[in-house]
Amino acid sequence: ALTDGSVQPQLEQAGATAAIFDMKADDGTLAFVSASPLAVSAGGNAAAGTNETITSLNAQEDLYTVARLSCFRDNTMPRQRNDLALRSSLGNWRDEDSIRWLSPAYAENQQYITDLCLELAGLGFDEILLDNAGYPTQGNLGYIKPGAAYDRAQFSTVIGEFYKEVEEALSDYPEVRLSVATDRD
Repeated sequence: ALTDGSVQPQLEQAGATAAIFDMKADDGTLAFVSASPLAVSAGGNAAAGTNETITSLNAQEDLYTVARLSCFRDNTMPRQRNDLALRSSLGNWRDEDSIRWLSPAYAENQQYITDLCLELAGLGFDEILLDNAGYPTQGNLGYIKPGAAYDRAQFSTVIGEFYKEVEEALSDYPEVRLSVATDRD
């Protein structure tokens, strides 16, 4: 809807006062144009002109917009950068839906997500929703190679530090709410 011009009519037809946009899908593609070197190299950016549409939409006073990011569940980036992915003995580890994951432990992956959050805040979103913002909890987890990318003893520390990093990076955007979709695992 952001790229074909139908977003405004859809919102009006629904009488919407809020909308969630999937700005980084589970497959790793972006619904906006990012300047992040990782996004550019992976080829997951949206069509040119999309950012202008998003900025215009977000400028509306009567519409609350949420940017959803599938943080580490990403089928695109691991194809380009195997060194950033969770690995199995057969290659990139995949979850129950055959989706690859980036390792939350790697600073480059954390910086990538942080950069995307900053760009989305700059595009005027009211809220950024981090989804899949930790280690996978479903699928054949026993197939994941343990090590620096996947150290169960470090899960809480790694994810806690990642959340703090994103929160601190967004301090220049105090009007932007940061939320996380998570479960107990």
